[in-house]
Amino acid sequence: MSHPMKNPIKLICRTASRCRCLGADCSGATAVMLALALSSILGLAGLGTEVASWYMTTQTMQAAADAAAYTAAIAQSKGASAAQLTTEAQSIASGYHFVSGTAGVSVTVNDPPASGHYAGKSTAVEVIVAQPQAPLISGLFMSSGPTLQARSVAAAVTTGSGCVLTLDKGDVVDLSDSGGSVLNLNSCSLYVNSDDPSDLTMSGSATIDAGAAYITGGVKTSGGAALDTTKGTYTGTPPISDPYAGVAVPYYSGCNQTNYSDGSSTPQTISAVGTTPYVFCNGLSLSGSASLTLNPGIYIIDRGSFSVSGGATLSATGGVTMVLTSSTGANYATASFSGGSTISVTAPTTGATAGLAFFQDRNAPSSGTNSFSGGATQNITGAIYFPDQSVAYSGGGGTTGSGCTQLVVFKATFSGGSSFANNCAGVGTSTIGSTSTQLVE
Repeated sequence: MSHPMKNPIKLICRTASRCRCLGADCSGATAVMLALALSSILGLAGLGTEVASWYMTTQTMQAAADAAAYTAAIAQSKGASAAQLTTEAQSIASGYHFVSGTAGVSVTVNDPPASGHYAGKSTAVEVIVAQPQAPLISGLFMSSGPTLQARSVAAAVTTGSGCVLTLDKGDVVDLSDSGGSVLNLNSCSLYVNSDDPSDLTMSGSATIDAGAAYITGGVKTSGGAALDTTKGTYTGTPPISDPYAGVAVPYYSGCNQTNYSDGSSTPQTISAVGTTPYVFCNGLSLSGSASLTLNPGIYIIDRGSFSVSGGATLSATGGVTMVLTSSTGANYATASFSGGSTISVTAPTTGATAGLAFFQDRNAPSSGTNSFSGGATQNITGAIYFPDQSVAYSGGGGTTGSGCTQLVVFKATFSGGSSFANNCAGVGTSTIGSTSTQLVE
């Protein structure tokens, strides 16, 4: 005898016969039970459809919140007011059929966010879209429908861990590396802002080792030169902003020293008083066996040359910024470190010049040059910031003994071994990298 499941024709016949019996049941009890069962099945199917509809609405609502937050964050980066951000976000949400104030819809914009990891951060915007749902089949089980809600946060995010940045955006060569020099960026990134096709020019057996390279223009190599990156070389990238553009030259007046020059073997110590800068007028020169210690503070070089040569030593640790400027608008101070000199400077971690070890006035003419060269040993913690002049590293000049050294200059030339690193936690430096608007929550 065959199994019923193996004979579908017999099974269908038996089922049909049983259904006819149910229909012929005069007592009606079975028919009522069947009707109730079918109603329950249909009700559950309807409830499932309603829940699926809520799910689809939530998905669309999340897309609306994401788009609204992203648009509002972009507007924020361009200086839009809080009212304008709300208008932008609500306009975007309405495109997804969530019109604030209609059908119970609310589109709330918080600048800065009121909750989450970005709460209180001025570079972020939070958007919350909400709408109550009218119950249908679910009304059999609940007094009111649920209020669906979606939340999104967008923010300006700086990416990259740069330690060398050339700022000149013109159609010129921003950075060149020649001879047998090795520029070691210790896994941090190189940024070159010029849009020249030979923006970064390398020749001879020069080598640059970097985490990544972001070149607005192009790279030109010759004679076996090599740009080696572990995270990629990218050309045609947009130029990035000056991370120290908002720092002003500290106010100062008068002169504490004029034409300061020391070539003796007698160590000297100078101290700035509180937050008042100590001013060297018409230059500061150390040579021979001179040894100068600068205690924590801000030191102004007002015109002339800041030079350390021969076997001289400059020790300015514990929180020092060397500012190169001019009180007359002419003869802006420049820097020259050469010979067997030793330069040790550690930037302040807080205050108006936080993170800046060297800071040249951005009003200095671009025709000026500065030299970190000739075998000088440089132990620099912080940023070397020459925003409108060129800096040359040559003859074995380099930065050593520091986990955080940034070079932010108008143009740079390397012809000797140099090393930079970006382990800058707690140093006070600004981040060198590109900023973009991203969804973060």
